[in-house]
Amino acid sequence: MELERIWKIAVLGSASVPEESSPGGKAFEIGQSIALKKGVILTGACPGLPHAAVLGASSAGGITVGISPASNREEHISVYSYPVDSQIILYTGMGPKARNVILVRSSDACIFVGGRMGTLNEFTIAYDELGPGCAVGVLLDSGGFSNEFSRLASLSDSRPVALLAVEFEPQALVDKMFDHISRHQLSRY
Repeated sequence: MELERIWKIAVLGSASVPEESSPGGKAFEIGQSIALKKGVILTGACPGLPHAAVLGASSAGGITVGISPASNREEHISVYSYPVDSQIILYTGMGPKARNVILVRSSDACIFVGGRMGTLNEFTIAYDELGPGCAVGVLLDSGGFSNEFSRLASLSDSRPVALLAVEFEPQALVDKMFDHISRHQLSRY
């Protein structure tokens, strides 16, 4: 019996941008769209734009998984001041940068909304390390470094095997991600 494939989509972006901002509204829409397509949303279990995506996914009955840099729930709340809204939170105890590797490598696709230095770190991991059939998406005009990601990728001498897609509209970007990963049955399963 073959199980139905459930796609894991990471939503990555600035933890310091308020959820009620314009980029926050777009992140909410991305999370909601992923849930409506029956995907599982992964985030860094942090506030800001990733949390807005979690709220969007939750509003549509989606499954949300947070990959925390903390060792346990207490540290997650008291040291990092991170929310606990995700249905599942995995405590890595590895700090933010090492956590980013686990988050990105656990995903079939990564969607970037805005972002600053930490998001740039996640983008370089995704662009450089995601394998065949995976996808990297960037929501343009969502603040932070997002508009620069494609230009930075074009300067790279590495040849990524994942799709790199950019869009201005959240729904169009989510559709591209799901279309690509569903057409390229991932060999890592």
